[in-house]
Amino acid sequence: MQTPKDTSLKSLLSPYPPKAGPLIVTIYGDIVEPRGGSLWVGDLITLCGKFGVNESLVRTAVSRLVSRDQLQGEREGRRSYYSLTPSARSDFHAAADRIFGPPDSECQLLMVIQPDKSAQDQLFEQGFGAVGDSLFLGVDRPGRTSTGARFRAVPDRASDLETQALLSRAFDLGSLARAYKDFIQRFGVLTAKTIDGLQALTLRLAMVHAYRAIRLKDPQLPPSVLPEDWPGHAARSLFAESYLQLSEAADPYIGDTLQGRSALLAAHPDALDVRFTALRQSA
Repeated sequence: MQTPKDTSLKSLLSPYPPKAGPLIVTIYGDIVEPRGGSLWVGDLITLCGKFGVNESLVRTAVSRLVSRDQLQGEREGRRSYYSLTPSARSDFHAAADRIFGPPDSECQLLMVIQPDKSAQDQLFEQGFGAVGDSLFLGVDRPGRTSTGARFRAVPDRASDLETQALLSRAFDLGSLARAYKDFIQRFGVLTAKTIDGLQALTLRLAMVHAYRAIRLKDPQLPPSVLPEDWPGHAARSLFAESYLQLSEAADPYIGDTLQGRSALLAAHPDALDVRFTALRQSA
């Protein structure tokens, strides 16, 4: 018989198993990388199994991540351990900064003129939106690079409505707003008061996995050009508060249970202090 806790847990998980590869990326970004970067594949299989992803799918996904130079394996006796490759670590850290970092601050916008089609693909990958055949708009934040003629811009407060309409078209803010609202509806009932460590960790992973998929599509526009009722702010607060609450049970479970290559993973390594400090700014 299912307990109320089990029912609540299943209702918050995806109604269908997530793809193994992206789920493994979430697990490494949330749990493994801040704790030394190595995890026994048996524990990885256990965690993915909580989402309905079986062992065969996990091993296939791990092999693909190895072939893409994102994971590298090591053996110790009969056990296999996997860690991020050096090239993947920088990408993971950049994603973690967006997911767990402080709220988006004010910044200037970048206007880029780029007629070359191949270079336009790179602009889209950097989070730019198209406002014309050769004109692209993005935010002037660290890590954003582009080629072409570049102009920095500060929106005029007298054109708020026109600016918001332009940004909404360029970045499909309507779809992004709906995704944030769905996240709030799904995880707004989450509680960490009556669940054990494994349940807390599973819920936290489910929440990070869902938020990550939305957040990495967010163009990180400055707050001054977003609508006053922008749901991304409420979603950010919910994510931060729930992450901190769930971590009270999830992190001790990690330290007691999950095995790295040389020892159990640390419950709360120093590397997490920056993450928790940033989350408290949003909670």
